[in-house]
Amino acid sequence: MVQVYTEPFARRHYAPYLSVGFLYRPLCIIVSFVLAFTVCLTVGGLWVKTHSYIVQPSVRFKYDALMIFETNQTSKYRVWSTMASVNQLHAKHLASVDISASEQDVNSDGKIDLIDIECVVAGLAGVKKVTALFAFDYELAGTVTMAMNSMAYVQGSSPTSGSGMFVDGYLKLEQMDAIRADTSRYDYNYSVFPFAEHGELVTQMREATELQIATVMNAYIARNETTHYDYKYPVWMSAESPDFTFQARIRIPASQQVLYRPGFLELCKYAWVQILSTYLIFWWLFTKFEWVVFHFRIVPTRVVSDLQTKSHRF
Repeated sequence: MVQVYTEPFARRHYAPYLSVGFLYRPLCIIVSFVLAFTVCLTVGGLWVKTHSYIVQPSVRFKYDALMIFETNQTSKYRVWSTMASVNQLHAKHLASVDISASEQDVNSDGKIDLIDIECVVAGLAGVKKVTALFAFDYELAGTVTMAMNSMAYVQGSSPTSGSGMFVDGYLKLEQMDAIRADTSRYDYNYSVFPFAEHGELVTQMREATELQIATVMNAYIARNETTHYDYKYPVWMSAESPDFTFQARIRIPASQQVLYRPGFLELCKYAWVQILSTYLIFWWLFTKFEWVVFHFRIVPTRVVSDLQTKSHRF
């Protein structure tokens, strides 16, 4: 004979409602969940405080700029800006600058990938140092909707006089703190230059301290969201020339990382996986202990066995 099937016999345990035997399994479920939640919370990482996503920002050059050119002679510095108040303040040291910019959508996705800025300073020779500030419209979409005015800061110098300078780098987003998810943020959607808004009067003047680059940068860096122009290899062209040409190629990252604080539902999405996996471990342990509790009658129950005693007739 060959065994082809095995049918186990069961011992069924019965208990009244609200008795210890009846409440054992619900209590095990509750205790398993509490223990799993406590372990996950204690170990850390249960609630994701910050998360990130990748997006390509939409960037446009605003044609707002401030440039300072320093020459061999200390008194012969030149200043140029798109703001009338700055030009009026430095009328005696005003440079003649021809600025042009071009924007390129390299991959035809509807977003600008490259911005080329060229500034030609006529009649200025012996330039040894250049400081430039350029303003941009910067927008983010996706988990976080944000529109702000951002800035690119460029500075280059050389011990020898130059005829031009070229920089190439990425305009990267920097955050001091994460942004709340599913929010629209327009806190910094105003000019990065505190002294110049479009439409200002030519005769309108500001305090001289407000026209210092250090003041502008201090106010800008104090913001929660800024942009940093990361150019690693500036090229200084040393040659005698009556004109000075400044060129900047600004690349927009196609994969910009944005930090944000997840909402409640997203927190639960990451938390329940940890809690469930830990809960299953505790529930498995309680089911093993359950056999001990009922098999050895630790809690009172009425037992009915499928194996019935056969009656004999005499």
